[in-house]
Amino acid sequence: MIGRDDLKCPSWRWRGSQPPSVLAAEAPLEREVSAVIGAMPFLWLEVPDEPGPESLRAYFERNAIALLSNFGKPRLDPPSPTWLGGWSDRERVRESGLWNSNHVDEQYQPEFLEELDAAVDALEGD
Repeated sequence: MIGRDDLKCPSWRWRGSQPPSVLAAEAPLEREVSAVIGAMPFLWLEVPDEPGPESLRAYFERNAIALLSNFGKPRLDPPSPTWLGGWSDRERVRESGLWNSNHVDEQYQPEFLEELDAAVDALEGD
């Protein structure tokens, strides 16, 4: 939204605590971003292990990103023309079609789809 609407919010580049005046100034943009994200559908999978680079949740994340990424590949399922990532200043976001730019240049492991299917089936059993 910052890129699309030419908004200014330099504090989003800063990693660290912000004074209350800065937080108050960016609150309207934060609310708008929350509204956009809140309108998106999602599926929540329970992955009962501890987070870490070798965890099942990291395996799902890595492979889902690699599978869905358009980075360096023909765009089989491109994002819509109005997707906010198209205005990102980050090439990996714009080219992959995904906000998370980690793993966008990796190959997914085909067996991941069977494991993901099993995790979704486990949800339906609840």
